[in-house]
Amino acid sequence: MGLKVVLPYLLVCYLFFYCKWVKGSGKLSKEEDLELDEQLKRLNKPAVKTIKTKYGDIYDCVDFYKQPAFDHPLLKNHNFHLEMMSTSIPRRVSPKKKVPKLDFNLVNIGLEGGGCPVGTVPIRRTTKDDLIRAKIYSEMHASKINPLADDKPGTHYAVAQTKQNINYDGVGAELNVWNIPVQDSQYTSGRIKISNGAESIEAGWTVNPGLYGDNRTHLYIYTNAGQSHCFNAQCGYVHISREMPLDMVLGPVSSYGGKQYGMTLSIVKDKDNWLLRWDDPPINLGFWASHLFTNLGNTATQAEWGGEVFGPRHVPLPGMGSGHPLRINTKYDAFCGRAHVVVNNTIINPPKDLALLFDFYDVDNRNVEGAPGYLIFYGGSGGAIGN
Repeated sequence: MGLKVVLPYLLVCYLFFYCKWVKGSGKLSKEEDLELDEQLKRLNKPAVKTIKTKYGDIYDCVDFYKQPAFDHPLLKNHNFHLEMMSTSIPRRVSPKKKVPKLDFNLVNIGLEGGGCPVGTVPIRRTTKDDLIRAKIYSEMHASKINPLADDKPGTHYAVAQTKQNINYDGVGAELNVWNIPVQDSQYTSGRIKISNGAESIEAGWTVNPGLYGDNRTHLYIYTNAGQSHCFNAQCGYVHISREMPLDMVLGPVSSYGGKQYGMTLSIVKDKDNWLLRWDDPPINLGFWASHLFTNLGNTATQAEWGGEVFGPRHVPLPGMGSGHPLRINTKYDAFCGRAHVVVNNTIINPPKDLALLFDFYDVDNRNVEGAPGYLIFYGGSGGAIGN
């Protein structure tokens, strides 16, 4: 199905459901309403404790074994447990010369009061509105409308990507975090990604009011596993941290020319699973079981760093990264710093011959001391309007 058919269809679906349910201009059919109720029952498990954040988000502390991930048909007869994930990390090869430390502050992390009790994990309470938005935005994200010319609507990228046909055991970087204006039908993100063929896992920060119902910056993941593709925890991702929820609000955020705030993320192979790590301080957030995937279950063949935006037709595209043209300066640009891959359980710099893929936005791969593959800048001001 072509771009001219797919995108309007998805947008019509979004507006239809949004207007019928969220705005109250109509009612869902009885069948639609019952289906949503059943999904809510599966997602909203009995809580041992409930935590409300200062942003108004409600997290239920759910028994680890009762979290929604284990309703996935491929995880029904699992033997996972909280202590199974390794606390070791891949070793890092010492650089030939000292790598300069990036000047940024870590965003605040963790839930109030120390998080959830031992044996439980925080799961964001889901509403019917959340379900509708998550479904539509997951479909948009998976529609493969990329990359596009700057005068057409859809998903746009500015990324650095490995070209060597070797097996990767992980990807990671330090990402500074931004919050720039987007409209309800748009999103802007910065992320790391690992893939094998059509299957992929990505993690990073995003401003996505259509998905979250607000204009704040959130931690997010996106999973593309065979026929399953979705944001956050609805495709079999198993959460293990009791202190840090998957889709938490990130803050403070970076300011243009001012203080920079960021996070350190990695996706690494741990035994037979893909582990999502917050690297500073070191916290295992969760994992994807290898048998959720076909090709990616064994190994990855490509790693990627950079930014992504989405904007429908007749609406000016949102900014990417800091929302300004690149200045190749960590005080002004969005970046993936200390960008690395993992090969044979060893953290190494990415290959020097990274492919730079971009259309309306920009991406640059360099380092303040001239060593390629260490510091990746991405971003742009947006503003183009599709036909």
